[in-house]
Amino acid sequence: MANKKQNDLSNKIFEDLKSKLTNLIIKPGELIVESEICDLYNVTRPPVRSAFKRLSDMRLVDIVPYKGVTATLLDLNKIYQIIHMRVILESQVIKDFIESKPNCFIIEELEHNLRFQKLIVDQPVVDEKEYFKKDSELHEIWFRETHCEYIWEMIQMQLVEYIRFRMLDFVVTLKYHEIIEDHEKIIEAIKKGDSSAIFPILGSHLNNGLRRMNDLVSTDYQQYFKLSDTTNYWREYNKRYFSECTMFF
Repeated sequence: MANKKQNDLSNKIFEDLKSKLTNLIIKPGELIVESEICDLYNVTRPPVRSAFKRLSDMRLVDIVPYKGVTATLLDLNKIYQIIHMRVILESQVIKDFIESKPNCFIIEELEHNLRFQKLIVDQPVVDEKEYFKKDSELHEIWFRETHCEYIWEMIQMQLVEYIRFRMLDFVVTLKYHEIIEDHEKIIEAIKKGDSSAIFPILGSHLNNGLRRMNDLVSTDYQQYFKLSDTTNYWREYNKRYFSECTMFF
């Protein structure tokens, strides 16, 4: 029973800290003091250390012996590569979705989600977590309908670096209407059955967060980022393939 209680406590601490890290309540680079976490949850060190280990395995925290635990910085090189992978993979999924000739009920599900997104961003104060949920649910539809649910789960569960970057884009730039316009373009291409339009539209959509954050990465939020020596390569790559994305870091 003692082991089960300790595991339950460790799981609760892990889930709470994971949520705070992915939602940027705990900022990239911020120190997480073990003794303070123990006091917060009224626990001893073992369940806290177990939670830290799991967060470290997910690359959400860095554990440095004798120095402490810090929230990992956002690695710009990894973010570029994750977006690159997702553009290639998700473009094919949407093309397969178009080829499946989605019926009117599925199209309505897409448009209903879009209407819900608009309602969220039209509120006096936008709930960024609720918007993130609806944004994700939209993309999930074409993964589900092409029997690629597991791939979507991997994107959501494993690519936490990118998820944290997206949340930062939401709360810093507040360009929700721009994101919705991208979603409208994707849905319109799906309705028209225009597979050839998907790669450039989706590429621009997924890379637009980089454009929106442009100068902020090297100014106001530079302390959140681990900058990359491959920036020029990815900037030029995106300029070649995605005409709307003309400026990157």
